Amino acid sequence: MGIVHILEQHREELPEWLAQPVTRFDRSSFFHSRTVYYTGSGIDGKPVSLCGRAHAAHTFVYVDNSTTQQVISDRVNGRHGIPFDGYKVEYEQELEEVDIWPRGVPEQHGDWVGWRGHVDITAYILFVVLKRKDGYEDTHGPIRHAILFVGDDGFARYDALYCQNDGTPPPFLVVIENQGIAGAGFGANGLFEGIARQCNVLPKWLLVGRAEPWLGYHDTGADPECGGMMRNSRRLFRCVL
Repeated sequence: MGIVHILEQHREELPEWLAQPVTRFDRSSFFHSRTVYYTGSGIDGKPVSLCGRAHAAHTFVYVDNSTTQQVISDRVNGRHGIPFDGYKVEYEQELEEVDIWPRGVPEQHGDWVGWRGHVDITAYILFVVLKRKDGYEDTHGPIRHAILFVGDDGFARYDALYCQNDGTPPPFLVVIENQGIAGAGFGANGLFEGIARQCNVLPKWLLVGRAEPWLGYHDTGADPECGGMMRNSRRLFRCVL
């Protein structure tokens, strides 16, 4: 049994705002759809493919502090490979912080904020809507996906986006690959789990690569899938707390 088979038992109807061409970014619509959060994402299209084939989620937040906006734009537009097979860019918008936080960037929680990952690139926020190409059917994925590409620290953005008690739902799924940054990783007992637990903002699912799953997440037993730059084997875990 594969990951897609497990996730398709938890299908989400295509959000109404994605059922037609998108002309602007709307924060409420985006974050009140199921989101998939992926820090250290680069331009890895595998989570979009898995969730798309399962029709389990349509909205993604990709955060990386070492991939430039130009690289993202080139890749999604097919200038250097096609990370999202069967899709093309229908809409692309550069965003400002005010588009995400109209009242200003919120303060973050807890002692962890004393540690901050360095950002190797000029920070950016890029909103992209992908439309399925002609000749592809629903078995390949939904008619549209929406992705928010953020050039910044993934821990800080998780806190700022999901941990502000402002009505933003937790992510449906989080992708974790242990990058071993400053000894504070993404897996069990790492900094990422600490932030999520301190704010009580835990995803329903974890897609876990080179890391240990967080406390309270059990392996679904689905056949693993390879993904990411290193083609690590990933397993699907479900929160049972």
